[in-house]
Amino acid sequence: MKKKIIFIGLILPALLILNNCSKQDDFPVLKGPYLGQEPPGNTPEIFAPGIVSKGYNECMAFFTPDGKEFYFMLWGAPHGLILFMKEESNRWTKPQVASFSGKYHGKFSLSPDGNKIVFSSNRPLDGRGEPIESYYSWIVERNVTGWSEAKNLGTLINLEKSFAAYPTISKNGNLYFFSDREGGVGNCDIWVSKFVNGHYTEPENLGKSINTKLPEVDPFIAPDESYIIFCRRDDGFGRFDLFISFREADGSWTKAKNMTDKINSIAGEICPSVSPDEKYFFFSSNRTVHKNYSKTPITYEEKIKILNSPGNGSIDIYWVDAKIIENLKPKQLK
Repeated sequence: MKKKIIFIGLILPALLILNNCSKQDDFPVLKGPYLGQEPPGNTPEIFAPGIVSKGYNECMAFFTPDGKEFYFMLWGAPHGLILFMKEESNRWTKPQVASFSGKYHGKFSLSPDGNKIVFSSNRPLDGRGEPIESYYSWIVERNVTGWSEAKNLGTLINLEKSFAAYPTISKNGNLYFFSDREGGVGNCDIWVSKFVNGHYTEPENLGKSINTKLPEVDPFIAPDESYIIFCRRDDGFGRFDLFISFREADGSWTKAKNMTDKINSIAGEICPSVSPDEKYFFFSSNRTVHKNYSKTPITYEEKIKILNSPGNGSIDIYWVDAKIIENLKPKQLK
């Protein structure tokens, strides 16, 4: 009897280890750059279907400059989560919740050097309790253990009665965001706060070349500030379209132009970004790959499979060759 107890005591830990290994193996083996995905061409494709884009409202896409970390966001009840994956031992890990996420909603971007994340969130100023009505901008910085505690970006950025949302940061630290503050062209404009001597300055409106009476949101600034891509609620190809503006030699901005039907669709396009190597343009869209009818009735099982797959009308992450940006540049700037 004693020998039997000893045998059981040895076999149970082994079974637990095997069970954990089996769970880990449920996630596909991903190796190589960009999660091992086949690079896109000139037509937008769903990024990492079934892995990142799974049909559950995924958006935003940022890789670190060394290509070893990937950050994205998963929306939905009870609030959005900022997730990350890392390449460890030549294999990409499962998505994990970032240390500064998990309790409140937020939209984010990664700095060009990969060492800062700026995000807007409805978290209270002390980081405790119920969410607040407005969205303030915050920053976390990389340290030896991961990421620092979130730091509020201050009262010049975060006004008491106005939101400062979807911040994006350039190589020199300048902060771009959209806000409903007074002094704008419309009721929701894109602004910039310059980073001077370690401090952020009074935000400046980017002006009528970019802002209109329509809402402008979700800016992405090029690391060198040579262009800005943003979303406008427009009557163009869909409800929300992506626009681009380039910086002139004198520092002014060209009149923003629609990124055409090569990017925009009859659905909505949001959350633009460009990979650190400038090879790929990422954005999010709720376009569908399915027709709104079926030649033959679909089954319950088929319906559930579609609802759990990308391209079902929920938000997915797309990527495309970034040459589209150069192709949209005005002739005088080429």
